[in-house]
Amino acid sequence: MRPHVWLPLSLALGCGPKKKSTPKKARYTVGSPGDTWRAQSPGSADQSWFHPKRASVIYTSANCGKRYEDGRLEDLSTHLTFGIASGEPLREEHTRLDSREALIRVYDGQLDGIAVRLGAVVTKKHDCLYDLLYIAPPVHFDVGWSDFVQVVEGFGVTR
Repeated sequence: MRPHVWLPLSLALGCGPKKKSTPKKARYTVGSPGDTWRAQSPGSADQSWFHPKRASVIYTSANCGKRYEDGRLEDLSTHLTFGIASGEPLREEHTRLDSREALIRVYDGQLDGIAVRLGAVVTKKHDCLYDLLYIAPPVHFDVGWSDFVQVVEGFGVTR
């Protein structure tokens, strides 16, 4: 798997194009996935990391103000993973992040014809929707899951 294929495709998902005028900017923190991950130019996301040996990517993004979409977390997760995920989630967990309800889902899917597994987290706070996404080949997914969990557990909105 080549990073120039995985990274741009994964970053383009879920967030859509950014508008030129964003009246409200999200300020938030996340944990670090660890030293084996390389920070990458996030494209339309806020932050992204790539793991070259696992051909895996983690990214985070926030949509605020006019870009904020209020809805059920289940619907927002489906929207985030549309075009990649196939079938029902393999795993679904409701949790809390920074005192707000959050939804974690894991799916099998395809990205550009290649089998992938993805973990998606969505939460909302202060008129912002926060997306955290982990995409990896199924064979590497479980080994990188704890790295993604570190990113998620470090999530907090700052003002």
